[in-house]
Formats: sequence, C-alpha cells, structure tokens
Amino acid sequence: MQALDIKLFHLLTAGADAPGWLVLVASGLASAIVPLVAAGLVLFWIMGRSRPALLDAVAAGLLELGVVQVIGAMAYRPRPFEIGLGLNLMNHAPENSFPSDHATLMFALAVSLALSPLKKFGLLLLPLGLAVGWGRVYLGAHFPFDILGGAMLGAVCALVVRTVPQRKALWSLTERVYLRMLGWVF
Repeated sequence: MQALDIKLFHLLTAGADAPGWLVLVASGLASAIVPLVAAGLVLFWIMGRSRPALLDAVAAGLLELGVVQVIGAMAYRPRPFEIGLGLNLMNHAPENSFPSDHATLMFALAVSLALSPLKKFGLLLLPLGLAVGWGRVYLGAHFPFDILGGAMLGAVCALVVRTVPQRKALWSLTERVYLRMLGWVF
C-alpha cells in the first residue's frame, strides 16, 4: 500500500522544473479554498440559510478536527519531504501527514451539506475538496492516501453527526440564543 502511495505521489507532485503558474494555482487551491468556504458558511448563517444544516456541518468539522488530532497523537506519519521525497513547495512544517486536516475538513463539510437543504453548496465543495487535496500533494505536503483517508474520515464524521438525535434540539436552542443576542446588539 505504501509503495502505491509513493508511486502516486511521484506522479502527482511538482518537480524542480514545475511551471511557476501551476505552482501558484496549486498554492491557491491548497491554501485559499478553506478560508473562502468558511466565509461562505458565515455568509449563509447571516442570511439565515438553513442554520441547522450549517451547525451540522460545523459539528462534523469539529468532530473531524478532534479525530485527526487523536490519530496524529497515536501514529505519526512523516510528510513526503521529511523522508526525502519531492519538494516542500508549501514551506510546510514537519508534522503528522495522515490524514490531511484540510481534506478531512473539506469532505466533512461537503458531505454534511450535500445531505442537507444546502445540497448544491455541499456538492460544489466535493470537487473543491479534491482540488485542495491535489494542491497539497502537488506542493509536496501530503501523500495521495493522506487525502483519500481525509476524505473518507470527513465523510464518516458528517454521517456520525447526523445520527445524533439530540442535535436538532441543540441547534434550535443555538439559533434562539443567537437571535436573542442579535436583538440585544441591534
């Protein structure tokens, strides 16, 4: 399995002769999409668009962040550049590679929203999650299986959150508190 991951990494990663424009595109995809998605979620929240769906997505994101931290504490996997493979074009710190935090978050949000009234936004996030993952592999920060593992873990986290029956009451309370606080400010 590791040999396949390394072979795929070599196929997908930038070499020393990578075109500057492609490195720039990969950098944008690897770094800018997640904050833009976060801004989109905030915008949907402010607009009042399906707040329970947004809270499900945020809960899935928080769950995945916790699970990723546990995985990283239990089993360290070096990044490709730490073992002499590829270039570190992101100037990424040497820290646990599996699973990719970015890919896990993107797929937790995408799957959660794809199963909600915000289905179109969730479905849009799926290819964006793949683009983030490709950028991070191309720039040498991750192996392909780090992205695949993150995608699978993110999807599982989204599905787990949806199985919690008490979340609907909690989301309703959260929205009422938010609206009351908003009323105090305005």
